[in-house]
Amino acid sequence: MDANNTTGADPTNNSMYKQSMPIMYLLAVAYGLVFLLCIMGNVLVCVVVAKNKSMRTVTNYFIVNLAVSDLLVGVVCIPVTLVDNLTIGWMFGAVMCKLTPIVQGISLAASILTLVAIAVDRYLAVITPTEGKLTNMRTFVIIVVIWLSGMAMIFPLAFVMHYDPEKHFCKEDWAGDGLRNYTLSIFVLCYVAPLTAITVMYIRVAVRLYQSTMRSSVQGATRSGIGPKRAKLGNKVRVFKMLVVVVVLFTLLHLPLHTVQMLADYGNLEREDLRRLYFYAFPAAHWLTFFNSCVNPIVYGCMNRNFRSGFAATFPNAANKIFNHDFLHLSNISNLFGKRTNELKHSNEESQKSDKGPINRQESAEMEVMGNEVTKTQNGTALTTMGYATWVSQL
Repeated sequence: MDANNTTGADPTNNSMYKQSMPIMYLLAVAYGLVFLLCIMGNVLVCVVVAKNKSMRTVTNYFIVNLAVSDLLVGVVCIPVTLVDNLTIGWMFGAVMCKLTPIVQGISLAASILTLVAIAVDRYLAVITPTEGKLTNMRTFVIIVVIWLSGMAMIFPLAFVMHYDPEKHFCKEDWAGDGLRNYTLSIFVLCYVAPLTAITVMYIRVAVRLYQSTMRSSVQGATRSGIGPKRAKLGNKVRVFKMLVVVVVLFTLLHLPLHTVQMLADYGNLEREDLRRLYFYAFPAAHWLTFFNSCVNPIVYGCMNRNFRSGFAATFPNAANKIFNHDFLHLSNISNLFGKRTNELKHSNEESQKSDKGPINRQESAEMEVMGNEVTKTQNGTALTTMGYATWVSQL
C-alpha cells in the first residue's frame, strides 16, 4: 500500500510542485476543510458518547472506535499527504516515511473491521434478539482484536518503506512481485471480503426487519398493546438505515483509492500516464478517502436522534443557538394558543352566568376541556423551549 504518490513519478520539469497554482489552491482548501470537519466531528462523537450514559451501548462503542480511527487519519495523514501530493519528493524525513502509510493503513483496516463488527452486532440484535448479544467486555475485546488485526495486515510496510535522503523519495522496496501481491491482498482483505460479509448480513437483517414491520402492522390492526414493540422495532429500523448509509459511503469513497493503487501496480502504464496518475488521480482519491473520515459524524447527526439529543445535552448553549429559530416559532404558536385560551375561558365564564339549561352547561364543560387542553399545549411548548434536549430527541 503506497500511501504517498512520489514513488515512480519523476517530474518532467524543474518545478518542485506537481500541479499548477490554481489546482494547488483548490487541493489546499479541500484538504483543509476535510481536516477541520474530521477533527471536530469525530471529537464531538467521542465526547457525546462519553458524557451521556444512555448512549454507552455496544453499537455506539463501535461507532466511537470508528471515530478514533478517523481521528488518526485526520491528525497524522491528512496534512502530510496534502504536502506530499503537492510537492516533488518527500519532505518529512525517514520517520514519517514509515509512520504515515502505516497509520493510514491501520486506520483503514480498523475502519472496515469495525463496520464488520457493527454488522455482526446488528445481525445478532435482529436475527437472534434473545441470545448471542454482545456484552461490554466482549465488545472491548473485539475492539482490541480489530486494532491488532489491522496492525498485522499493515505490518509488512514497516520493513519495505525506505527513505532516500539524497533524492528525498519515500518508496516501497519489494522483492519480485511483492508489491503487486501485497496490493492485491490489501484490496481483498480490507475491501472485497469485509464488504461482502457486511452485504450478506445486512440483506438478511433487512429481510427480517421488513417481515417484522409487516407483522407488526397486521397485529396493530387486530389488537392493541403492542406500542412498545413497535417503538423498539422502529428504533432498530432507524439504526439499520443509518449504518447502511455509513457502509455505502465507505464503499464508494474508498473504492477510488483502491482502483488507483491497482492501476499503478498492475496497469503497466506509460511514463506520462503514470505521472498523471500520481500527480492528479492520487490526490483526488486520497481526498475522497479522507472525506469519508469526516462524513460519518454528519450521518449520525442527520439520521440518529440519540446523537442529536446527546449533543443537545452535552452542549446546551450551542444547541440553543442552533435551534433558536424553531423555539421562536414555537413561542409564537404558544402566544396564539394563549390568546385562544383566554377567549375560551371568557366564553366559559359567560356561559356559567346564563340560565339556559343543560345544553349550556354541556357547552360550558366542553369549552372548559378545550381550554384546559390548549393550556396544556401552551405549557408543554414552554417546557420544551426550556428543555430543548427533549424536543430534539423526538425529531
